[in-house]
Amino acid sequence: MSTVSVSFPSVFEAAYGNTENTAASLLTGMKIKVDSQWYLVGDLARKNGINAQRVVNAAPDQIDFEILFKSALLNCVDIVDKPFNITLGLPYSTYNAYRQPLLRMLEQRYFTVDYNSETYKTDGGVRSVNVELKNFDVIPEIVGAVIGIKKGNLVTDSNPRNFIVISLGYGTAEGGMATDDGLVQRTCFSVHGIRFVVNNVQRELNKLHYLDMKNEFQLNDSLMKGFMIASRKRIDLRDMRREIISQYYKQVISPNFRSHFSDQDFERCSAIYLVGGGILYNELKEKFEEEFKGFLPVEVVSDPQNVASLGYYHHSMGLSGGTSANAIGLDIGNSSTIFSYYKNS
Repeated sequence: MSTVSVSFPSVFEAAYGNTENTAASLLTGMKIKVDSQWYLVGDLARKNGINAQRVVNAAPDQIDFEILFKSALLNCVDIVDKPFNITLGLPYSTYNAYRQPLLRMLEQRYFTVDYNSETYKTDGGVRSVNVELKNFDVIPEIVGAVIGIKKGNLVTDSNPRNFIVISLGYGTAEGGMATDDGLVQRTCFSVHGIRFVVNNVQRELNKLHYLDMKNEFQLNDSLMKGFMIASRKRIDLRDMRREIISQYYKQVISPNFRSHFSDQDFERCSAIYLVGGGILYNELKEKFEEEFKGFLPVEVVSDPQNVASLGYYHHSMGLSGGTSANAIGLDIGNSSTIFSYYKNS
């Protein structure tokens, strides 16, 4: 019995042509229908599509958000008790603008998801599932990260109290100081995420190479691997990645530390915890360690990309009085969509 986090790429593409027997499971073979149009979602879109992508920081009333939201619900139908208790999060930068529209969407409580299982079943076909929400809430992403750290047993300290958390996502990077009383709002900030790095790498590459119209999500995959193929040539991206990540840290991350945190804040904190998929770039982790070496420990949280989703899951348990069987934490991120639930094995 444990809490499980599952993810799929936050990209999609309109479906055309034959897609039968192209995946091994629902998670890797999602094909859903929204507004009379079929879409390949996640891994299926990334592998079988031509230009799979999405709008970064999409509003709840945009189709990008609806497609990823329904895709996540579809994957939860057979593994989580119903009706669902669900918590979603929003970046600190969009929270005030998007929270009420998202709550109005969730207030529908009943959702129908049309999907096609022929992608992963020989006897599959068009199906529909109905999903009911019992309790729901929307909280800031940084709050979800704090809850995940405090309740998820993800850090060395078994009882973390005063600490700084930095969430490094694709669209946004956020930070703040957490205490027993909650977040210190004065220290909270939201700035450009890893997209800053990806777009600058793309500008540099375009000066020398034809990239065959790769979009930013495809380039991010290549950047994570450290190489790409362009015009049938292998291009090593590691040196460029290191250089641009270094500039990103100097120009975006470090100045916000200096403007939002005082020496007294550092004195009160036991550690800086790094979360989010962006910290999987080891060069970024090294920059944090260089700046705070000697006076404040820097620790990458276990499974850093899943921390916010785990925090949402624990919040969902609170919505239902501690019941875990129908609690879901859903993080619709710009790079990956992650849902966490309780697996009774």
